[in-house]
Amino acid sequence: MKTPVLETERLLLRPLRKEDAQDAFACWESDPDVAKYMFWCSHNDIERTKEWISFEIGQMGREDWYRFAIVLKETDELIGTCLVYYEAEVSGWEIGYNLGKRYWRKGYATEAIREMLRFAGEELCLKEIIARYAKENPASGHVLSKLGFRFEKEIPFDCNRGTVHREGIQCRLRL
Repeated sequence: MKTPVLETERLLLRPLRKEDAQDAFACWESDPDVAKYMFWCSHNDIERTKEWISFEIGQMGREDWYRFAIVLKETDELIGTCLVYYEAEVSGWEIGYNLGKRYWRKGYATEAIREMLRFAGEELCLKEIIARYAKENPASGHVLSKLGFRFEKEIPFDCNRGTVHREGIQCRLRL
């Protein structure tokens, strides 16, 4: 199934497009604060963002990778991304998400992930999903808790392409 377009009250979740590169770079890809607890590193060159978007567009036909651009319906601003994908490392489906810093603490992550989880349960027929986050990032844990994820175990958590090692939490949601 190709990545569909999903809609919430305030957000549109859609596939990434090549023309999203500049907005993604400006909003979050170039921000080390956004990348601090992520596996990826912030981009210091828009060409890296263009390469990443090309990679994501190339994944769209897969049955185990669904990346969504998160867009504000009211203004058509690209504010972040979310993803549900099969992660071999945990032998299960996992979610990930990030938003540009100026969109934090407005409920957008919870709203976007809730709709993505609905899609995962109803359209992909998934029964459970895993999420992992750095202990030092309690805001992410709060989002997951609001969505019904429950603590499973403490884990090592690598950030910035494995160059930063942190303590992490793995949690699970039964759909």
